[in-house]
Amino acid sequence: MKSYDVIFIHPPRVLKPDNGKKAKPVRTMFIFIPMGIFAIADFLEREGFGVKIINYPLEQYLNPNWSLKDYLRTIDFKICGIDLHWIHNAHGAIKIAQIVKEVKPNARVLLGGFSASYFDTQILKDYKSIDGIIRGEGEIPLLKYVQNINENQSLDSVPNLSYRNSSNHIKTNPLSYTAKTLDNLNFTNTFILKNAKQYFECSRKIMGISFNLPIGRGCPFNCPFCGGGQRALQHLAGRNEVILRSPEKVIEDITYIVDTYKVPSVFFGHGTYPANFKYWKTLFGLIQKEKVDIGGDLEIWRLPFPKEMWNIFYKTFPRRYSSVGISPRTMSTSVHQKIAKICDPTFKFPKNQIEALIKNANSFRRTLRIWLTVGFPFQTRLDVIKDFNFAIKSMLKYGKTKSKPITIMNEPYHIFPGSPAYESPKSFEINLKYNSFPQLNEFFKQTKMSFFYNAINYDTKIFSSATISYLNKLLFLSTALTMMTTGNKSPEKKEKMIL
Repeated sequence: MKSYDVIFIHPPRVLKPDNGKKAKPVRTMFIFIPMGIFAIADFLEREGFGVKIINYPLEQYLNPNWSLKDYLRTIDFKICGIDLHWIHNAHGAIKIAQIVKEVKPNARVLLGGFSASYFDTQILKDYKSIDGIIRGEGEIPLLKYVQNINENQSLDSVPNLSYRNSSNHIKTNPLSYTAKTLDNLNFTNTFILKNAKQYFECSRKIMGISFNLPIGRGCPFNCPFCGGGQRALQHLAGRNEVILRSPEKVIEDITYIVDTYKVPSVFFGHGTYPANFKYWKTLFGLIQKEKVDIGGDLEIWRLPFPKEMWNIFYKTFPRRYSSVGISPRTMSTSVHQKIAKICDPTFKFPKNQIEALIKNANSFRRTLRIWLTVGFPFQTRLDVIKDFNFAIKSMLKYGKTKSKPITIMNEPYHIFPGSPAYESPKSFEINLKYNSFPQLNEFFKQTKMSFFYNAINYDTKIFSSATISYLNKLLFLSTALTMMTTGNKSPEKKEKMIL
């Protein structure tokens, strides 16, 4: 029997989404493991502890007869960490914890991630299978926890830990650890992961992205529905500033992943905005210098994104498997202005700058994905009609051939815990539903698996959640042609930029 000090289990959304049959390769499976898990697991291994990562939805997809209970009976371990980063995994995380306790009653079960951090006391109060929650960033806190458990010492000194003590009282230790640098962490020790090769293969097939590459931590913005913005991170992780990994470390990761798994592309886990253009220029310059043949998926977090950046992106990444994405969510200037006044003065996506993005995407023949959403705060019926009009016109004008690679993407949105709209829904004219953890647990248990992985937990002043769902499906179908013509599935041909 193999023995580990710590195992990590990435939970599914629900345990048996297909009633025992092989799971369909839909995005709702969300087989992605939060990027920090690899770094935490590697950090423990370097300190001499035995570690393993199990991706439940991946195992379920590879083998519909795979049983977590049976697998756990073949190994021994002292501590089990379960990520509850995305709230979509609420039900799955709790069920996994219950299974672990059933099979290994003496094992300690911990949760971690943004959602677990937000609901720490609620979870500990209502779910006895959870022994503790690491809030915020977890490398040093989890190491201290493992060391103290092994030495039978008090947990009072473990930073960022919420836990139930021997008297069954919930204790919350100070949120005193945030990483000052990320360059001492290894985010690509994939040998710790069970079925790592299949993970990268299935990530591209199911999620459309081969590898999520950590670039930094922190965010300077406060988008209305996002639970990872600047104020949320202050509250959940004690993080007051953005830190970025050195470009040299990022290049090491890219080279290793390409050489080991032959992945066709990487998704950069941090967006571009004017304040960090210098960083991206340096990083892309190093990729060119090292002649790494890989596609890149890059997000624009704030405009402008000048022609110079397009040119660098064009020179760095081949067209196939590469894209640039931006999320204005609506083309309504009045909506953007209202959001800017309430939570983020930088939330601006001027029409002329969007038009410049489209022009440059066509000039450099790189896929531009523009994300729209029906049900954004303050959207009127007229705003939605105009967004449909913009999407269809863009499809007809720019999305019909591979030489004009504009894709209109859309999805319904979930208001995430800790986001500005979650904290102050009335300010955004939103009726928030399911705002306690037990409610969210049941909500995601009952939500049907589909292409859209977000589940709608709100009504707006004008649109019900059912209407929001219907209109997003309609918008998706209206613009589906652009996704078929910008998939970049054809063999790479020698390019000639049109200027």
